[in-house]
Amino acid sequence: MRRKHRTSLALTVVAVGATISVLAGPTAPPPASAASAAVRVDAFGRAPAFGAPPAGTRVAAIAPTPTGNGYLVASREGRVFAYGDASHHGPPEGTGLTLNAPIVAIATTPTGRGYWLAATDGGIFTFGDAGFHGSTGSMTLNAPIVAIAATPTGGGYWLTATDGGIFTFGDAAFHGSTGSMTLNAPIVGMAATPTGRGYWLTATDGGIFTFGDAAFHGSTGSMTLNAPIVGMATTPTGRGYWLTATDGGIFTFGDAAFHGSAAGALADGTSAVGLAARPAGDGYWILSGPGDIRLLFAGDVHGERRIADLLARGDNPLSEVAPMFRAADAVAVNLETPVGAPGTPQQKQYVFLAPTSLLAALKSAGVDVISLANNHALDHGPAALLRTRQHARDAGLLAVGAGANAAEAYAPAFVGVAGRRIAYVGISRVVPPGWAATASRPGVASAYDERATMAAVQNAAARADAVVVLVHWGTELARCADGAQAGLARRLQANGATLVVGHHPHVLQGFEHGGGVATAYSLGNFVWYHSDPPSDRTAVFEAVVDGDRVRSALVHPATVGNDGRPRVVGAATAPPSGPCA
Repeated sequence: MRRKHRTSLALTVVAVGATISVLAGPTAPPPASAASAAVRVDAFGRAPAFGAPPAGTRVAAIAPTPTGNGYLVASREGRVFAYGDASHHGPPEGTGLTLNAPIVAIATTPTGRGYWLAATDGGIFTFGDAGFHGSTGSMTLNAPIVAIAATPTGGGYWLTATDGGIFTFGDAAFHGSTGSMTLNAPIVGMAATPTGRGYWLTATDGGIFTFGDAAFHGSTGSMTLNAPIVGMATTPTGRGYWLTATDGGIFTFGDAAFHGSAAGALADGTSAVGLAARPAGDGYWILSGPGDIRLLFAGDVHGERRIADLLARGDNPLSEVAPMFRAADAVAVNLETPVGAPGTPQQKQYVFLAPTSLLAALKSAGVDVISLANNHALDHGPAALLRTRQHARDAGLLAVGAGANAAEAYAPAFVGVAGRRIAYVGISRVVPPGWAATASRPGVASAYDERATMAAVQNAAARADAVVVLVHWGTELARCADGAQAGLARRLQANGATLVVGHHPHVLQGFEHGGGVATAYSLGNFVWYHSDPPSDRTAVFEAVVDGDRVRSALVHPATVGNDGRPRVVGAATAPPSGPCA
């Protein structure tokens, strides 16, 4: 395992290539933030121009055919579009997959008669003559998967995560990784050498890491880039490679020739997300599309009374909001209950417990992250808390804010989307005596320990493009956030938080958005055992993140119905600014 010295040998280019017309085709309604965003495949050199998916498609990756006379484009939902001599092998035309996590990468087989899709959780989907050789879909990953590379035989593939961890399957050999290194920037791309006996990794700053027989030809790691790197492709000799940035700029190294770039040609709200080179090395394509990341947040969720009845009937209490959640890039809620077998009920007024089917319902509805940093996580004692964390992992959910010790409780969870990395941290200012996690005691991440809290946010900010802090705080039924909440929000943002999203008051509180950051003080109840006013009024908070900044924010008004289900009840609006609902 080694990290090569970063020598600046790049040629920064700004030539603009031809814009390819958009092909019409069946498509699901795009998210509102992406509805008008163009999707382009720009062709350079001898790469032929064919077309691109419909506007608004949340494109994830592009891969060439072995002839270099076609390419495949994959969307985050798992739709596949074929152009030129590329053949479509699945999923059914116009549809995507039922996913636990978004698709981030595609690789073609050596024959061109099949392809693999890889999701951020390392789930592998095979089509045509692509063989299944294994996946990380059942593993608890340290970091999300961002890239796949196939071996020359097609009998195996590598997956890489944002921390540079390498996972090998089939005849893919392990040659090393950056998984144990402290990286300056997350890994976003991977390319295998022509022999299959080595590979390169690239980070968002353009740092290059070489393994096996992959030679180092230069990097952008020492440059000040206009935009982060999102992909790489290698020349047929293996003696050079191209990097592309989100602005469509191209950097060339070794025997990789410059054929042009899309810098300056991309429309507002779009960015480059992938690069594919012709196998002959005489041209390449740059894929671009909606460049923002759409994050959704909702409030308190538990499984008591009528919610338990719904779950016992095999129903999903989030069924009304599931289409909205599944269309987002990531969704987070506050899990206000332990889950699974009863433990030791605590001596307190309200003691909650939910069946594990609640977690399956959350995942099925599109939830990705749950916070356990609240005043109900230990309602049945420390052992039940740890079982809840394990049940969450088993359901495919990322849990933050509580753990077997303080290090685990304050640790961030990461979601990877379109070459970007979003970190989530959970903290609580509502901490019953003895519930705060310590070096040797399970519990929640206490926001009263500001040194640990700010260190957690700084650590997450150093490892991600944007940081979300999920915080339990405030006064129950107070429609206005107090000074302690506002002060903590500002300190969290000063230490690297992009979004601060709160819960606990059981009612909506105000919102603040500006300067690239946003705060939602309280999102109220969401899946709840009663509908008593005013706590039946709730909302889904939507934040559109561009890089490390909140570009826009929306509030989708909702109510908790008589059956406990949340339902969106009106058009989304920009949140009113201020501490009060």
